[in-house]
Formats: sequence, C-alpha cells, structure tokens
Amino acid sequence: MIIFKILQQFLVPSFFVFVLILAGLLISLRRTKRKIGKILIAVGLLLYYFFSTTIVSNFLLSPLENKYSYLGVEDIDRADKIVLLLGGREADVLRGSEVLRISHLRKNRVKIIISGTNPLLPGSEEALGVKRFFVSRGLVEENIIIEGQSRNTLENIRNVKKLVEERPFFLVTSAYHMERAMREFEKMRARPIPAPTDFKIKREYNILDFFPDAEKLRNTNLAFHEYFGILFYRLWY
Repeated sequence: MIIFKILQQFLVPSFFVFVLILAGLLISLRRTKRKIGKILIAVGLLLYYFFSTTIVSNFLLSPLENKYSYLGVEDIDRADKIVLLLGGREADVLRGSEVLRISHLRKNRVKIIISGTNPLLPGSEEALGVKRFFVSRGLVEENIIIEGQSRNTLENIRNVKKLVEERPFFLVTSAYHMERAMREFEKMRARPIPAPTDFKIKREYNILDFFPDAEKLRNTNLAFHEYFGILFYRLWY
C-alpha cells in the first residue's frame, strides 16, 4: 500500500505539471526540438494556472463535499461512539474540532476511537498527539481509544469495524474524504453517521479568485488524490 500512496502523489497536478514544464525545458535545449519544448512549457504553465484557481478547485471538490452536510444537533443522540480518521497535521486539528463539538454536545458521554498512522513514518505518534490534545481540552482519557495500526482508509475501516461492531457511530473526517470512507464502511456493513468537517469549497467569489493560488492548487491535489482513491478501491476491492 506504500506503493499506492506514492503513485497517488505522482498523479496530482502539482507533480505532473512540474514534470511537464521540466521536460519542456530540457527538450527546448535541443535546437531540433525547441518548438516542442516551448509547447510543453506553455501547456504546463496553462495547466498550472488552470488548477490553481478557485473556480477549478471548487468544481473538482464540489461532488465530493456536497454529498454530506454538517452533522445536525438533532442527530447527536443517534450514537455514543465517535470514529476520527487521521489525515495529517492540519486536517487532524480541524477534524479534532468536530470531535470536540460532538463530545461537548453529548456532554462528554461518548467513546472516541482515533484511527490511523503515517504509512511513510512507521512508529509515528499522530494518534497519541491527538489524544493528548483531547485530554488537554477536558475529555476523559479513559474514553479515548487509539487504533494506531491503520496506514490507509481500507485498513481504517477493517480495524475500526472490530471496535464498533454493529453499533452506529459518528464518522469524522474531511468532507472531501467522506464519500470514500462512507462507501467502504457500508461495504463492511458498518453503520457510520457522517460528520464531515474541514470543508475546502469557497462559497463566494471575488476578482482574486481568478489569480493562481497555492492553496487552491493544494485543494485540486486533494481532489485528484481522492478521485484516484475512489477509482482504485472500486476496481480492486
């Protein structure tokens, strides 16, 4: 699965656009291929602009993020467990804030399962760091369970299913990742209740949204990453 993670990184725009521009520069050094090199550079720059705008990143993320909305207060009594799927430092903070919201609404009467680890850094302690964050915010340590073996979404689901069994639970992950996570949990006949967070789509536009932006390129990367994951899981599992 590490190979799968690496392949995902090769297929995101920030990587293949860079390769396209670099190839154009190298080819343009040869007099006989200079025109082809210039065309590749121009296409690469055009794609960089294209993928770095708010309009395009929103267009790619919308089908992923619009499928599930924020968890409503009326749903809070539907489960007594929260499953948090880790997703990197920035995402973990935003996903953790949703866990805190649900926990406080349930007056801290919930069990929290923190699932995931960094597949490229064996022995990393992301889950432990999130647990410490929750304890520092007043959550009961005994109510927090760490499942730190899962290296990807599929392993998250298989390992979490053993802990939640047939009972419903709140599933907390970023909105763009929720469709894939829900689909795979439901295949395992689990009963997740979506609690998406970390929404990336911008709802209002201004003139600056037509300028390239590194954050929007990152959002486009996330969308490509997620679509590839959905396709891969459909074909192989």
